[in-house]
Amino acid sequence: MKKTNMYKTNLFKLLYLLVLSVVMVACDGETVVPDDKNNVTPIELKDTVLTNIVYGSHPRNVYDVHLPAKRDSNTPIILLIHGGSWKAGQKEDFNYYIQMIKEKWGEVAIVNMNYRYASKANNIHHTEIMADIDAVVNHITSNKSNYVISQNIGVVGASAGAHLAMIYAYKYNSNIKCVGDIFGPTIFNDWDWYNTFSLVTNTKTGDVLAEYVGKTWDTTAYKAVSPYWNVSSTTQPTIIFHGSLDPIVPVYHSQWLHNKLKGLNVATQYHEYIAFHGFDNTQSNDVMNKLVAFFQLYLQ
Repeated sequence: MKKTNMYKTNLFKLLYLLVLSVVMVACDGETVVPDDKNNVTPIELKDTVLTNIVYGSHPRNVYDVHLPAKRDSNTPIILLIHGGSWKAGQKEDFNYYIQMIKEKWGEVAIVNMNYRYASKANNIHHTEIMADIDAVVNHITSNKSNYVISQNIGVVGASAGAHLAMIYAYKYNSNIKCVGDIFGPTIFNDWDWYNTFSLVTNTKTGDVLAEYVGKTWDTTAYKAVSPYWNVSSTTQPTIIFHGSLDPIVPVYHSQWLHNKLKGLNVATQYHEYIAFHGFDNTQSNDVMNKLVAFFQLYLQ
């Protein structure tokens, strides 16, 4: 009898947690529901986390926002974009970095987004994913008064998310203040890379790129979505991190991008670690220290 009651109690707890996971809840338990125009209601000035805020019609069109207690209309925003070869991953992958950012810069707001996965079957490619990022930025700025934050946004991504952060800022939104690139690919029209097979992901790189771009090898189309080929003297300040032993994204992608930015007199930093496609705890802490210092300088 006691075991039956215990199972019932555990089942109730599980169902309760599942309900919480699909609504937007502030850190004090307050539920925040968008109105019919998808605007949020004004948020009280205290440390607040709102999860799964809807910004579009697709199930993956949601983001989380972390609002610091001491914020005002000048509070800057860091937008995080997860990796996963453009067709996997989730915003929760960034939770570890979010906690580190909060510890190092308690006055910044953080937005952590999901986006639609690249899919040939569903006709979701580069253009659709760019539209998702743009929709998040527009949703943030249209609700800045309710969130009590500014519209000054810096964008950070890891791996495929770093590529998305760079190409969105460089090509589509000059209002982004600065960019953080954590081992992101920058040169899509790299024939040698296109023809590699990754033992780590068990995929041919060209197949992954083709699903994202929407077509197989095409020099013009691939250059068009390459951060390296979309930089200019007005490109946003960019800080770059890469592992020297990366088996998925060639380290020279980051090295060449850094050199090109430097040659154009764009503010840039490049930091290379003895690492694969990811960093250990010590390296991650150093990455966040450097990223925060860089963003504090340019995210105004």
